[in-house]
Amino acid sequence: GGHLGWNKIGPCVGSLPPTAAPTFDADAPGCPPEYVAGTPYVGGDKVAVDDRVVYRCDQLHEAHCPHRIPGASSPGDDDAWIRLGVCTGTLAPTASPALDPDSPGCPDDYNPAIAYGKGDKVAVDGSRAYMCKRDDDAAFCNAGPRYAPGTGLYSDVAWVWLGSCVGTLAPTAAPTVDLEAPGCPEEYSSAAKYEGGDKVLVGGLVYVCKWDEYGAYCNAGPMFAPGGDNSDLGWIKMGSCRGSLAPVASPL
Repeated sequence: GGHLGWNKIGPCVGSLPPTAAPTFDADAPGCPPEYVAGTPYVGGDKVAVDDRVVYRCDQLHEAHCPHRIPGASSPGDDDAWIRLGVCTGTLAPTASPALDPDSPGCPDDYNPAIAYGKGDKVAVDGSRAYMCKRDDDAAFCNAGPRYAPGTGLYSDVAWVWLGSCVGTLAPTAAPTVDLEAPGCPEEYSSAAKYEGGDKVLVGGLVYVCKWDEYGAYCNAGPMFAPGGDNSDLGWIKMGSCRGSLAPVASPL
């Protein structure tokens, strides 16, 4: 019989009262913006459909949010949008997301002839900034026009939209290690246990383990080793050094 799709719970008495329709966050002053196909939505973004039904982009399926209409998924499709409920009115406008406010301008324009890597930033039309993803999807940053930042159909698979930018970035000086340091720290060892502030040497460059909670990545294995693809999660590159640090006296 129905044992494949149904579980028998047991007998009951009376009837269940009807449940209320789901509602949007009561603290929200109104409806989010209406859904627009092709917008580079990411996980957590909220939109309205028909000016009253609110949906949130599911982080697990955010690659489909720009191209799948909320509430219109076909049976069997991944549900890119999660229905939150209904809303009334409109939300107060917020400023467009912007690149790091400390940044004086835009990164270099996107060039399909350049091979981009994890974390690389580019500009599109001299006003919109994108970053090549830091995970395995970074391989798509060089996969042709369909994956081009902002303009490709599958842009959101490879690129993260950072926001708007103005002007150009000023060139930065090459990083250098503290001039007061007498030499280089010890070579990085995957067998060692590092703490915030610890310095190591890799390929002639000095890295320092971060002091905040991200310092946990300093001991997270070879994928997060200093100088690797995910190095910047736990380590800060300080620059080059010469010689070696003088040994310190043993504590008494």
